[in-house]
Amino acid sequence: MNPVIYALVIIAVILSFLTMAVYYLWISIIAFFPKLQRDQEVEYSDDIEMHFFIVIPCLNEENVIVQAVKTLLDLNMKDTRVIVVDDDSDDDTVENLHEEFGHIITTVENDGIFDHDCYGKPLILLQKRLPEARQGKGRSLNCAYQLIDSIIRREGLDPAFCVMSVLDADTYINRRVLERVAVILNEEPEVGMVQARVRIGTFTRDHFLPLLQDIEFFTYINNMQNVREYTGTVGAAGNGQFNRFCAIDPEEPWTECLLEDFDFSLRMLLKGWRTRLLQDDRVMQQGVLTYRAYVKQRARWCQGGIQCIKYWGDIKNSRFLSSYGRFELIYFMLLPTLTVLSVFTQLLSWVVIFYYYLTDKSIIPELFSIYPSWELIVMMCVILVFVFAPGIIYCISYWHDTKESLLACLLAGLFQPIYNIMQMPAVFRAIWRQATGQKSWVKTTHLDEKDDEQEEE
Repeated sequence: MNPVIYALVIIAVILSFLTMAVYYLWISIIAFFPKLQRDQEVEYSDDIEMHFFIVIPCLNEENVIVQAVKTLLDLNMKDTRVIVVDDDSDDDTVENLHEEFGHIITTVENDGIFDHDCYGKPLILLQKRLPEARQGKGRSLNCAYQLIDSIIRREGLDPAFCVMSVLDADTYINRRVLERVAVILNEEPEVGMVQARVRIGTFTRDHFLPLLQDIEFFTYINNMQNVREYTGTVGAAGNGQFNRFCAIDPEEPWTECLLEDFDFSLRMLLKGWRTRLLQDDRVMQQGVLTYRAYVKQRARWCQGGIQCIKYWGDIKNSRFLSSYGRFELIYFMLLPTLTVLSVFTQLLSWVVIFYYYLTDKSIIPELFSIYPSWELIVMMCVILVFVFAPGIIYCISYWHDTKESLLACLLAGLFQPIYNIMQMPAVFRAIWRQATGQKSWVKTTHLDEKDDEQEEE
């Protein structure tokens, strides 16, 4: 083998081992880290004064918006208002809302001056128009923030006891989530944001790709958030976040970052606010059914993570974050880079190894010929254990928590290495978009599930 090629292969193998070591260390920590146990929380009662403003950013959501609003109104939670922010939809989103809720819905334009008719109403449709519309989810949330701020000032409410919640248009939620949030924010004044656990609903979870996403959200990401409960860095997950209104930055509530939820909660942490996780209560959302849509969605998330690297200095110098918290946040932002490095080095080493093996120039047969067959078999088994064990362990944990089909969970566990590889194109797409200055918002399409029953909690 050429000495230069040989040296490159050695470097690639070493980098592969280092990146994989970091990966296995991390997944081991979050898998076996004990769930944070808290004292018995105060039970909810109607004496708790907490005003909920539930915001649903909406662009071409004719398939799901009516059901989402119905679900929220049927909760009968006191002092709760629903605000649908229409981002100039060109389908029947607005028409469906007026047809179903025409007797209670109030429509206002986003001109910075809100009609007095919107105050005190349970359902508000806030309409944006081009060219101001379709500038990303963050811009829509900022419009809702302005409206809520106007309502709070007009009605003389205390911003510390007002909650701006963000839910996607495909969300299913039960009343207990709101009750738990009300209790936490009432009992813990230092908490600025509460994030609910997220699951993929039954409508799409019967498909294999959404099942893998549900395992990722409900088990892997929840375990990661559990570690963040210890480090004090629980992050917003976009859907199912509940923000104390006075903790939101009035100058720039949400930025144009493509990972607007992480950016939002990170800035809140840097200002000294605490964030919390609801592990026992969850919100339901649809999964992505096609691989093409999956790659686009993950590329947006990944690119948003890259955009957040600008906060590196603020994180390192923050007096509010612990050492563990700073490490966790920086590691999270470096994940795309570590992923690219890991994939590149592994592919390079394997390509070179196979090339030389097929051209009879490889030293591998000679190196392995001195070992008996049983030792090689044992070594191969050990390698397979390292490849498949993490996915199987996580899927068994998922099965234990959800009681889904054991066979489906085991198959999903065996498929996890491939699922991890399936995310690689999204990483490369994100890096390319960021390098070429592409910052457009790629929206996930939601499907009509009116013929399917929602899962009961």
